[in-house]
Amino acid sequence: MKVIYILALISSFLFFSCSDSNVVGLEIQPNSDIIEIFNGEVINEIDSLNPPLYSLSLSTHSEDSLRTDETTSLLLGSINDPIFGLNEGSFLTQISLSENNVDLGENPVVDSVVFSYSYSGYYGDLTSPTSIAVKYVDLNIYKDSVYYSNHQFSGAFASTEDLLLDFTISSDTSISPILKMTLDNSIGQQILDLGNSTLVDNETFQQNFGCFSFNEYSSIANSIIYLNPSGSNSNFTIYYHNSISDTLSLSFALDGDAARINLFNDKPLSNLNINSEYSYVQSMSGFRTNIEIENLDNLRLDLAGKSINHASLNFNVTDFDTYSPHDKLFLVRENSEGSNVFLTDFTIEGDSHFKGELNGDSYDFNISRYFHKLLNDTSYSNKLILISSGGAINAHRTIILNNSVKMQLIYSEL
Repeated sequence: MKVIYILALISSFLFFSCSDSNVVGLEIQPNSDIIEIFNGEVINEIDSLNPPLYSLSLSTHSEDSLRTDETTSLLLGSINDPIFGLNEGSFLTQISLSENNVDLGENPVVDSVVFSYSYSGYYGDLTSPTSIAVKYVDLNIYKDSVYYSNHQFSGAFASTEDLLLDFTISSDTSISPILKMTLDNSIGQQILDLGNSTLVDNETFQQNFGCFSFNEYSSIANSIIYLNPSGSNSNFTIYYHNSISDTLSLSFALDGDAARINLFNDKPLSNLNINSEYSYVQSMSGFRTNIEIENLDNLRLDLAGKSINHASLNFNVTDFDTYSPHDKLFLVRENSEGSNVFLTDFTIEGDSHFKGELNGDSYDFNISRYFHKLLNDTSYSNKLILISSGGAINAHRTIILNNSVKMQLIYSEL
């Protein structure tokens, strides 16, 4: 029985023809056939004496830094993942005047300072953030500059003190979920002391006032929250009184002219608890999976004089219990300069054609255009790269089952 089982597995991995009209793509043209290409390591484990004519090679690598200025979400928190290691999100943000030519009146004195953000989601356990640090940083960042997730600001945070007095996070089932923070009055007084001449317009104000640094230092690192700087509850407000009135307020916007930068911790490959049965993808400059088509010359030879009707890549994922996989992944290729570029299946055919969304426990990509180019252009790269979709604004991670990764080619004779 064991021999019969092994032979059945071998036959399922190797080149075969199929005439089942229910297989997607076979109805495109008559007399269509299928080639299915699997992970070479899986095939070799079953039959080391008969190496495949062509196969896929999978490898996991640390992701490069991401551009993170003016993102739609600001990521705050940390997750100490037993597989992926520590993942930390912090950020810098300016505040911007809601109106020009502010008149504070005589002798303005702060009563309270409230910093709040609407939030659009989170990853992990929302109850785990127990300590947030908010600091003023005498540092200029600029809306028209480009910043990356690993940007270093030497010495900028060394001497600053935590301004946060307390905070609350409303339930994500609330009509308008919010992170609300009360800051020390000193930061509000620092702004009021700048005077009307500095609060005349946003450019003048931001030249004279730095930015805020947000970090999260929970004892249980298990949550990253997605803050929305454009949300209805996102603002910085100073409540104050002056010689004439006891109830005044000065509000600042957190989007618009306010520069902001997401910052992520470095994630070397040594942080990852690698199992050879899996490959890995992680947001926030985490990890990517490379997929290379091996023995491409053999494949070109076998497909010479044939028409590719459809080509796809699909695989399954695991470990949904604690941290859910990405709602969507991107598949890109490496060009001759070593840069990642989108496949024409995405740029020409569009997102709905290209696919890449999580469906149950699997992903599927339509790569027909890519494969046609690969077969007919010897300079074209055989390396595909799986990366996070929205990696700068979400904290998801995905674990791929290597033995499920399959490339399917449906072809017909010309």
